[in-house]
Amino acid sequence: MSFFDYPNEPPASSATAQVLLAFKGKSGWCSSICPLLPLQRVYGQTPFAKVPNSHCQPCVGCTKNCYDFRPSAAYQADLHDPDPAWTAPRKLFVSALPGFVLGFFLLVSHPGLALPEVYLRLALFFLGSVGLFYALQAFVPALSTTVQVALWAATAISIFYWFAGHTLEDSFATITGLHLGWLRWAIRGIVWFLAVFWIARTYVKGRQYEEEAAARPALPVIQISPRAKKVAEKTVEASGSQVRFAGSDKPASAAVGTSLLALAEREKQPIEAGCRMGVCGADPVAVLEGGGCLTPPDEDELNTLRRLGFADNTRMACVARIQSGPITVSLTPEPGQPQQGRAASYDRSIVSVVVLGNGIAGVTAADFVRRGHPDCEIHLVGSESHVLYNRMGISRLVFGRSAMQGLYLLPEQWYDDHQIVAWLNTQVSHIDLPSRRVFVGTGDALPYDRLILAMGSESSPPPVRGFGQPGSFVLRSAADAMQIRAYAQQHGVREAVVAGGGLLGLEAGHSLRELGLRVTILERGERLMSKQIDERCSELVDAYFARIGMQVLYGAETESLAGQNRVREVILKDGRRLRCGIFLAAIGIRPNVELARRAGIAVNRGIIVDDRMETSVSGVFAAGDVAEHDGRVLGLWPIAAKQGEVAAVNALGGNVTLTAEVPATILKGVGLDLFSIGTFTAQPGDQVVVDEDPDPVAPSYRRLVISGGRAVGAVVLGAHPEVVAAVTAAVKKRAEIPPELVAELRRGDWGALKELGRVSQPTGA
Repeated sequence: MSFFDYPNEPPASSATAQVLLAFKGKSGWCSSICPLLPLQRVYGQTPFAKVPNSHCQPCVGCTKNCYDFRPSAAYQADLHDPDPAWTAPRKLFVSALPGFVLGFFLLVSHPGLALPEVYLRLALFFLGSVGLFYALQAFVPALSTTVQVALWAATAISIFYWFAGHTLEDSFATITGLHLGWLRWAIRGIVWFLAVFWIARTYVKGRQYEEEAAARPALPVIQISPRAKKVAEKTVEASGSQVRFAGSDKPASAAVGTSLLALAEREKQPIEAGCRMGVCGADPVAVLEGGGCLTPPDEDELNTLRRLGFADNTRMACVARIQSGPITVSLTPEPGQPQQGRAASYDRSIVSVVVLGNGIAGVTAADFVRRGHPDCEIHLVGSESHVLYNRMGISRLVFGRSAMQGLYLLPEQWYDDHQIVAWLNTQVSHIDLPSRRVFVGTGDALPYDRLILAMGSESSPPPVRGFGQPGSFVLRSAADAMQIRAYAQQHGVREAVVAGGGLLGLEAGHSLRELGLRVTILERGERLMSKQIDERCSELVDAYFARIGMQVLYGAETESLAGQNRVREVILKDGRRLRCGIFLAAIGIRPNVELARRAGIAVNRGIIVDDRMETSVSGVFAAGDVAEHDGRVLGLWPIAAKQGEVAAVNALGGNVTLTAEVPATILKGVGLDLFSIGTFTAQPGDQVVVDEDPDPVAPSYRRLVISGGRAVGAVVLGAHPEVVAAVTAAVKKRAEIPPELVAELRRGDWGALKELGRVSQPTGA
């Protein structure tokens, strides 16, 4: 904007200066008007340092290519954009700039011209400059657009300082009293040198960008007229079910099989997501109309709804799938009625039950103890200061602004309503089995008749020299996430390295990317999520993360962390060095078994339990991430909740056994729909049905493993809500897959799996 000021005129007015100051550095303003990054830098309109979102907190996506995020790439992307509506105004601006500047300074020397003649002559300079630009583009096609733009912009700046050099020389003489006749030529010489350097640098950067762009898969461009768009929207509305969210003006259309959560997220409704399996309780909604148009709740969802205590019309949005319409939903569940009646029979000799752990396993256990025994004391001890919260949503704490808002799964009143004494922010010092007492760090002793251990797990520390110094983290709790966010802000961190290419590592890495950091994932194996998905699906996931700018290094293990006073560099075992301000380890979990070990309870990797979730000590049970059942510590939220229920029922004298768990995994919060359940590896004699659409923008991949004629595992990548629901039911029930159904699946008709929901559990499964 400095080109609009006369060189001999006084500075801009105060009001103008305030406007310029208000917009200074805003990428949404400067890159919408001026396509020339160097010009913007010269006049203070972008930062000199390449720091993500340095002025936009938070970034709201106001520009197509954000200059603050990656200035060089954004500048090149603007000029290479195939959309003429985007590039044409920028080319017009730069093509007219030299003529405008030249005409402006030449016309200043003719103050006697009439105003119409001034504008006419300025228009001729303007059009002449534009004409030369496009003529050169037509007759010299070998000249790249980036170099030509730099040439024209350099010419404009050189013209400006050719005339301004005289003014600067006079100003210097006025201030110092020294008349240096060569000063204007020194200024011009410096500007010419910088202009040549700028053009050469632009040529190099342009070639680099073109080589990188050529290596990326081309994105499909679909042109659709406004009329065709309206017809398509009407077709979608007519083919789907109608769901109206309370407070919304118009209903939303959804395909059969879509969950209420997925639809709410698509419609930008304010809803929290958690396990997406109906267990955590993060997304309860009230179904005001059309409850019969949804899939019926299963046992896990019913248990969650009972724990939350809302009205009977409440559903968990993540597992309530649309079958027909219309449906009206409120995102605010209605309060329920107080629980009536007492347990029919219970063991009155049980006076006190102590539950160690305030996670989903511990809270579920306390809930079921209260259901089965209305009179006993229940003490629930948790090391964290928070009530039960959505641990699967803690990555949002890294980049979100609302802290714990929306993450709590229970109100503080819940504990009082259920007559549960909550000991939060309390450490357990030791367990005395002979006297049946638990001693806590405050000095109190809690006597128990039954003890349920649900202390959960912690992130496994990596065997890395230097881990533990400032800048090295794990991400397991809300406190971890908030510490990472605070540290990144305090130290201006711009690069992060995450060790671990599994579920935890990818979710943690994505959260750091959302914070504005450049993220590198270190995977010591040959592919991502090797314990949850097959090799081909790993390739598709890797391509997705590469497309959003997250780098993955395979066969990479960390040797040590380097840096004075805090982490500044990661040194790999193969000698490579990576700059980073945050190192986050996500290499697995370690059950918190030390209390049990010191007490004399049998432990292996976790606390060893039988099918009744009872430990080696009578009257002591374990559940959740701390429990090792059938030689496995799964560390999955839905299974932890089920184990807590079984432990509570049996602690009160029941005889419920835990059936074989079918682990299910969902990759959450990374912009990718990925679900797996059961086993994804095929054994000799097994059948594998695969259906793939390798769309680079929205890949689709579905894989079903059939063993002995029954479904034993599945992987679903892409937005296939009806398939996820169907394969979940089929794998959990080990449903029989007849040959005719296999043929339909191979033809791409996976909707046929929905009929398997009515298949019963096979004997002996």
